[in-house]
Amino acid sequence: MTKKHMPNMVSVMTPFPHFIAPNATLADANDMMEKFNIHHLPVVDEGDIIGMLSMRDMLKAIHLGESLRNQHDILVSDLIHHRPYMVDVSDPLPNVLHAMSDNHIGSVIVLKDGDLAGVFTTNDALRLYAAALEDAFLANPDGDDAA
Repeated sequence: MTKKHMPNMVSVMTPFPHFIAPNATLADANDMMEKFNIHHLPVVDEGDIIGMLSMRDMLKAIHLGESLRNQHDILVSDLIHHRPYMVDVSDPLPNVLHAMSDNHIGSVIVLKDGDLAGVFTTNDALRLYAAALEDAFLANPDGDDAA
């Protein structure tokens, strides 16, 4: 049996992610998320990653009293997580998954040489897990693994 190589972040991340400026409005962020069917946006200011905005953050703001018509008045900078979890493209996937699970982190910014290279979310992790299960169990659907 051939031992498989442990994946690192570059092999599992969504590369070249969309990002948004901190002075963009909540409406801009919502439009972008809908257009690209995404739930997380790194926030970049003059080339520096300053935070992460999630769909959950936006929905929470609306639920807490901001009406939909006010989305044009709310800035992304008002809602972002200023200390997002960031990892390097070379970091091993299990280390990142443990950190996400242990700290209830829904998304990770992936860096290459300090620059935005990708995003990895719990949805990405679930997709990988489903593929691993299919690979492990559908390869031998009868379950007749000889011991």
